[in-house]
Amino acid sequence: MIKKLLLFASVVFIGKSLTAQVWTLQNTHFTDLVSAIGVDQISVVDQDTVWVRGFNGTGSGGAFKIFSHTNDGGLTWTAGHFTQLAATEWTYVLAASSYSKAYVVVMDSVAPNATSFWATSDGGTTWVKNTSMFTGASSFVDGVRFWNSLQGYCYGDPNGGMYEIYTTNDGGTTWTKNTNAPTPTPSTEYGLNGFESSASVPGGIAFIMTDHGRIFKTTDYGASWTVLTTAPFASAAYGSNKVYASSENYIICAVYTTASSTWAWKYTSNGGTTWNNFSPTGSFYQYAMCYVPGSVNEFVSTSADTTAMGVGYSTDGGLSWTDYTDVLLQPSGSNIQCLGVGYASQQRGWVGNYDQSGAVNSILRYYDPTVGVNLFNSINGNDMNIYPNPSNGIVNFSVNGPNNDNISIKVFDLVGKLVFSEIMNVTGLKTTSYNFSSYAKGMYIVHIQSGNDFKTQKIVIQ
Repeated sequence: MIKKLLLFASVVFIGKSLTAQVWTLQNTHFTDLVSAIGVDQISVVDQDTVWVRGFNGTGSGGAFKIFSHTNDGGLTWTAGHFTQLAATEWTYVLAASSYSKAYVVVMDSVAPNATSFWATSDGGTTWVKNTSMFTGASSFVDGVRFWNSLQGYCYGDPNGGMYEIYTTNDGGTTWTKNTNAPTPTPSTEYGLNGFESSASVPGGIAFIMTDHGRIFKTTDYGASWTVLTTAPFASAAYGSNKVYASSENYIICAVYTTASSTWAWKYTSNGGTTWNNFSPTGSFYQYAMCYVPGSVNEFVSTSADTTAMGVGYSTDGGLSWTDYTDVLLQPSGSNIQCLGVGYASQQRGWVGNYDQSGAVNSILRYYDPTVGVNLFNSINGNDMNIYPNPSNGIVNFSVNGPNNDNISIKVFDLVGKLVFSEIMNVTGLKTTSYNFSSYAKGMYIVHIQSGNDFKTQKIVIQ
């Protein structure tokens, strides 16, 4: 059958301040320069590492086989092509686990039931087809997602009586098939291939939505999957769907009804026990949406529809929406078209849009250093203290605990420029000091990562 595409101890929260927001136009360096190439999928690995997929907005010639990625927060982007794909093959879902590793779901545009799963481990220079997964007669790849740089999942239609789901714990180098995945109900049920037919939430939580409106859930990084108690929509076949979540219990989803040519939306706040009609107020855009990691219940949505363009945010689970305002978003006083969206945290995110006159293939970065900054005293099982703060220049990083994983320390100024980067080897080390006395006086944001644990703190140099 042919498918339609489709923080720690004490938290100091500073409300969304329009004066603190900084939007920056970044160049993806796509080489297919036409008047309507855009960024329609954004896979955020961390604060610095992002992959995007190009999109042909002209409506002819299919999607571009082009991508771009960055490992410095978007200050520089490196573009490439899926050169190993056949002429009739196009990418439909892109997800990355690092700057070098990324994965795509591929479909043959001439034989739409022919799908495949491809990977790169060299930053996109070469793409290799996976010949050990999704090889059954009924196999059909639907999507791929990552929670972090190591753990992720990919999934497809029922094959051999159950949905075909694989998980990885090493960034995609090896995949393990789930032998107790959900079964199709009814037997004609299948998944829908698309970037937004599944959702992942930090902490090993994820959801997959089927064409019949049922939703599968995992809370253990894909090791086991359950079916939500109640399906949000009647058991009928839908052509497209979307699912988003901010936690194990808060889920927003939609199905596309061909008869009415509209999206029907619902949400639950109790893990699917009951569902409510989703009738948001304000500027809710229905093209793409993402949860903002680290927030309680914040989402960002976009639209490229010329009758309702823009990008908006919600801090109450999508029930009410407000437009972001910036000269880059409203260059002529009205909203521009926006496509894909992906956020790393409350401080940093990216929104895709179309190139400008075929010369600048653009993506917009959002940065607000004052939001969601955590004061913490522990990371990856170790006690940690940063002092004095404020400081006249010498800042001490003190570590005490059983975990000897190296700690990555990055310091950014308030416009997002990386001004300091260091790997702190904690083996046998209790305290180390860094001299910031030559830096301009003011506030800086410190990003600290140990293993999969990521923390952010502000420091002030006087």
